[in-house]
Amino acid sequence: PAALESVNTFHPYFYALRGHQEARDPLIKSTILGYVSNFGQIPKQLFTKPHPKKEGPSPPHPTPFFFSLDKLKTTAQPFRPVGQIACLEKEVVILESNRLLLSPSLSCFFNWGFPDNSCTFGNYTTEKTFAVCESLCAWGPTTCAVCPNPTTVITAGSSTVVCVWDVVINKDKVTHMKLRQPLYGHTEVVTCMTASEALSLVVSGSSDLTCILWDLEELSYITQLVGHTSRISAVAINELTGEIASCAGPLLYLWTMKGQLLACTDSSCGPRADILCVSFTQRHEWDARNVVATGCADGIIRVSIKEEPF
Repeated sequence: PAALESVNTFHPYFYALRGHQEARDPLIKSTILGYVSNFGQIPKQLFTKPHPKKEGPSPPHPTPFFFSLDKLKTTAQPFRPVGQIACLEKEVVILESNRLLLSPSLSCFFNWGFPDNSCTFGNYTTEKTFAVCESLCAWGPTTCAVCPNPTTVITAGSSTVVCVWDVVINKDKVTHMKLRQPLYGHTEVVTCMTASEALSLVVSGSSDLTCILWDLEELSYITQLVGHTSRISAVAINELTGEIASCAGPLLYLWTMKGQLLACTDSSCGPRADILCVSFTQRHEWDARNVVATGCADGIIRVSIKEEPF
């Protein structure tokens, strides 16, 4: 009765065990079923007992690190040259250069950059290699790789070709590694890549001063990001907004998924140091305090705040 008084109800046809049974006209019945299959049915009643009271406010989210930069501390022992930092549910995994986390559930990594252009697979908890593959040998030296999901590895390098591989690993054994499709577009060595399975997007940067956006599902060319003044050194995708960051020298570029340039800024605060890596914070899409972090050749991490109009 309170819902009826507040006009807080749906059309009767959308309630379970009522709407499509009362519709005798086949056309009306098929229309109702179509709506129900798309939007679902309203249950007659959710609770048969009074709803329990909340026991208190939910615990707040931890404060992002960039809200208190003065409290950051470095580690006592330096790591080997770092290639990837993976933030998992219960741990942070740090992998050395030319090494990529492939499957957290299997503790598996993908390794490249050997003199014979081969690649290896290993376990990052035991640091042991369990498979060596020569599938990459025909494509020359590999300079970068990304892993959008546990069964896909994307590599690129001096051949200028972006190669998409299907990989199957079972109990520390590579049972399948096959080239799904080569992607042609760059004219010089590919220097960096990033990928997002959620957005079905791969971004590759090259010494030809361009980035190319590829459709991950269709494995097709989308568009090209042009206007850089030097080789592309780092790229990143914001999975919340779809924005793309590319870095060339000390310059940081921000793009839309359609290739529209939103902004270009010099991240240096003195001597012009080249940017080596870039990343977005993705706390909430609507949070204006999200930042773009860049790591530069002078050893300084610079934090850029997004402001209007970009």
